[in-house]
Amino acid sequence: MNAEIIAIGSELLLGQIIDTNSSYIAKVLADNGIELIHTTTVGDDLQRMKETIQDAIKRSLIVITTGGLGPTEDDLTREAVSESTIRPLVFQPHLMTQIEARFKGRGFRMTENNKKQAYIPEGAIPIENPKGTAPGFIVESSDWVILSVPGVPSEMEYLMERTVIPYLRKRFNLQRQVIRYRVLRACGLGEGAIGIQIQDLMRESRNPSVGTLASAGEVKIRITAKADSPEEASILIKKMEEEIRHRLGILIYGVDHETLQENVAKGLEKLGLSLSIVETFTGGIISQKLTSTGSSSFTQGMFLPLDSSQIRFLKMTEDKFNFFSKEPQKLTDLLATKAREEFGTDLGLAMFGKISEEQGKGNEKAETFCSLSTSSGVENQEYSLGGELLMIRERASIIALDMLRKYLLKQRS
Repeated sequence: MNAEIIAIGSELLLGQIIDTNSSYIAKVLADNGIELIHTTTVGDDLQRMKETIQDAIKRSLIVITTGGLGPTEDDLTREAVSESTIRPLVFQPHLMTQIEARFKGRGFRMTENNKKQAYIPEGAIPIENPKGTAPGFIVESSDWVILSVPGVPSEMEYLMERTVIPYLRKRFNLQRQVIRYRVLRACGLGEGAIGIQIQDLMRESRNPSVGTLASAGEVKIRITAKADSPEEASILIKKMEEEIRHRLGILIYGVDHETLQENVAKGLEKLGLSLSIVETFTGGIISQKLTSTGSSSFTQGMFLPLDSSQIRFLKMTEDKFNFFSKEPQKLTDLLATKAREEFGTDLGLAMFGKISEEQGKGNEKAETFCSLSTSSGVENQEYSLGGELLMIRERASIIALDMLRKYLLKQRS
């Protein structure tokens, strides 16, 4: 059984508001075992709305629209559903009575244009709305069902819970089947390299299914299971997770909403280690990420973007600095060691980088160097990164945190 969502409103396309309705509806559908296959956002244009609805009912059994049920000229969902299904709009006196009562109860005077909200397609089932002035409706056929609810989030959520889901459960005799998912978060390899290691699972497994999503410096691996109960779904997910972890090992740093910096902060706290950081290239991104965790293990962060500030911090002559700058990895080692000694921490982390080549606007290439100073010596890594400068810095910060994470794992083993 599949479903799709149509979010209606030009304000969504203009970026004036964020579409939280679709994500809420998607979760509610998943909780009830209904597979969402498509979401669409369409502006307040009658022809485009009609085309979107007509396309939706060709491919989906359940179509849920949200928004466009207000009283103004640009609220066109009623008209779009009416014309798409060839069912004329019909005035519903009992809905008008409810709308009038809602205005009266709130101490407002109803205007003439609010009367349009009492019209729904012929034969439609009204969705009465005690939370607002915009009723919804359900249009049925043997091949599909359209459920239209208001766009105001509080009203939409109330009607989804009280009317839409109960209707769908009864109409389609839905069992208590649920859809659950778990996201494994990995870094250290790109999406393609990780995909190779689990490609058979992604290709052959259907329940649970496996998919990947790449973002700056990390890859999310989503495991989705469908079952008759949350417990059964969890068992399916656990078995697949164990297999993926077996293949990817320490590349996986967390699950679901856990962040890399949270993982690092927990590792520092468990080992009772303190950390200081010097950044010359990443603009304080690493420090900001760790600060957001609230961990007391991160005690000091410095951003030294200029040669002059690095010279002062290292307390060396300009000639000596110029000598070391010819070997950036050694310079980064010095910065990490100086941070550990200067701030009296157990660990000192340094990130250094330079733009090595400009390949066109927004497409730079940089050489980055990361060093971790410990009581037993210095570990370091070097990476060549390309792309937009902001993205390069974000990826470099993740590389540095991942290097620290892997060091902490070794100390705990």
